[in-house]
Amino acid sequence: MEFIISFLSEWGYLALFICMVLENMNIPIPSEIILGFAGFLVSQDIFSFWPTVIIGTAAGITGSVVSYYMGARGGRDMILKHTAKGGLGARKMIAAKDWFENYGAIAVFTGRLLPGVRTFISLPAGIAQFPLPEFIILTILGTLPWTIFLVYVGSELGHNWTMILDYKLEIAAVCAAISACIGLAYYIYHKRKSK
Repeated sequence: MEFIISFLSEWGYLALFICMVLENMNIPIPSEIILGFAGFLVSQDIFSFWPTVIIGTAAGITGSVVSYYMGARGGRDMILKHTAKGGLGARKMIAAKDWFENYGAIAVFTGRLLPGVRTFISLPAGIAQFPLPEFIILTILGTLPWTIFLVYVGSELGHNWTMILDYKLEIAAVCAAISACIGLAYYIYHKRKSK
């Protein structure tokens, strides 16, 4: 955590961009620390709110697309290689692709709102070859509110921004509840539409 804080303090928006790209490429750097501290810097008039949100969101999209391409380029072969011994590789891949065709949109969107899941959803989306333009749109729609929320809370808490880390479980629970409601609404809509 100290390294991230020091990096952001010294390198500003560039550090914010790099950290958020890495976080969305599945490197375990919590966005709560990156964006929470960025919010603190907003409260100190070192960062500005909307440039911070825009850079954080753009970096999140960039890292997600890189992760998507990692899945699309190498993920399928890796999974097939490691599951081929049991003869299930191709069947599992087809099942995953079918699942993503039916529910991929809601998985990508709601996954973006869930701590711990949000950065990893890009890889299976790439492996399943979920349409890239739709993936980018859903990533923007899911990443933007998360970024705004953490930067805003960090800026409001000021020197107490680390309280975000104390309430990670509560934040995760609220996000899970919101995602579940969105997922249920989408499922009901999808079922009615298919009838």
